[in-house]
Amino acid sequence: MKFTRISAALAASLISVACAVSLAPKLSAATGGDAAQPLGEPGSVSQSIPDAGAGVAARLPAAFEGVPWQLVAYGSGGALTEVKEGRGPAIFHFDGGTMAGSAGCNRLMGTYTLDGERLGFDPRVSSTMMACPEPLMVQEQAVSTALAGVVSYRHDAKRLELLNANGQPLLRFTALEPSPLTEQTWGLTGYNNGKQAIVSVLEDTEITLELRDDGTLGGSDGCNRYMSGYTLKGDRLSIGPLATTRMACRGPEGAAEQAAAFARALETVTGYRIEGGELTLLTGDGQPAARFRALAVPAPVPADSATPAAGQDVSRPDSQ
Repeated sequence: MKFTRISAALAASLISVACAVSLAPKLSAATGGDAAQPLGEPGSVSQSIPDAGAGVAARLPAAFEGVPWQLVAYGSGGALTEVKEGRGPAIFHFDGGTMAGSAGCNRLMGTYTLDGERLGFDPRVSSTMMACPEPLMVQEQAVSTALAGVVSYRHDAKRLELLNANGQPLLRFTALEPSPLTEQTWGLTGYNNGKQAIVSVLEDTEITLELRDDGTLGGSDGCNRYMSGYTLKGDRLSIGPLATTRMACRGPEGAAEQAAAFARALETVTGYRIEGGELTLLTGDGQPAARFRALAVPAPVPADSATPAAGQDVSRPDSQ
């Protein structure tokens, strides 16, 4: 009986050694370590844990992404057609697979995929549903059709072209130059009341203006939020028709009339001048339409923020 117990113990020891020898290469391969390296050392543990990003190729942004581009021409009948000015400038943003912009009328929104120089847009482009003059509607449809045919792109610091399968441009954009006018909140100090006089803002009211690099603008008229587009060429500035929310004005007496007069003043703007922290919007004859002072730099605004939310009641200010 004693001999039997010794033999059983010896057999168990031999089996343990054999298992350890047979498993050692597998453990070493799994950890990426050396077979001679003790498993209890920290190095073997760190090597056995894969990088969280292993096997996932994160795409770096292309140089044309994250900056605004102004559409200047689109493919039509085998040739490029110059973009007509609409309610606002035709500004587009491409950022992380999402596209947002305007062809001069409605806001267009969609998605795209990018792989090296290969670029493709989902043909299901959504848009707001504003009615526009027929030439702008035709232009908008042509731009949407052109987006669906894009398969690649080429660009430099000043120009972006979206190309078809034959390497021909379907859409051409130019880079927007930054301006001290934009990405700044301006507070109104005085405006032209339509009687050739600059009047001060009513007490207990604040009217603001924010012009963004993507060609949209917005702010508060003292009663409601307003929004529009603008075109900037050098020191020439034009502002499109305003749309506003339609909340009851809770300002002091005369605030609603002041808001309407401010909107009419913006419609006369053809230029601007900045002196220090003061902005003056000018009429065609060089007279002040409105004066502002710099307040603060606003928080970033999504590209489609100028579009009222679904169901939101908007109107032209002069319709109130």
